Amino acid sequence: VGALNAERLAQVLERYEQMAEDADLPRFHYGSHYSSAGATLYWLLRLEPFTSYSIDLQSGRFDHADRLFYSLAEAWSSCNTSLADVKELVPEFFYLPDFLVNAGGFDLGVRQDAKLVGDVLLPPWASSASHFVALHRRGLEAA
Repeated sequence: VGALNAERLAQVLERYEQMAEDADLPRFHYGSHYSSAGATLYWLLRLEPFTSYSIDLQSGRFDHADRLFYSLAEAWSSCNTSLADVKELVPEFFYLPDFLVNAGGFDLGVRQDAKLVGDVLLPPWASSASHFVALHRRGLEAA
């Protein structure tokens, strides 16, 4: 994820080189792991049991609406521009459209821009969650 493009890779390497040598804290490329329970819960928030696990992780409530998985475009932008965002995709992106739909009707909150968090906003080329997953899988299989 840190090498999605040449610019991002250069930023990661530059940050690493600029870190001071410290015996107590070695230099690192990424401050968090690309695959973690938190990342999995981020993507699968709308699916039980991950919904309940997300609530447990946030001390009994959903995280702030602005930090939830809201839009595929926003998630893509974040992983391309934020050095802190190194979440890898979970397998559900390639076989299970349910993770994109708030079928349980969970109250995920309202963002600061006054938009309700519900189903994940899809790219304009995907007519439905099923269509998105089918095209995503086709792209993976063609690679």
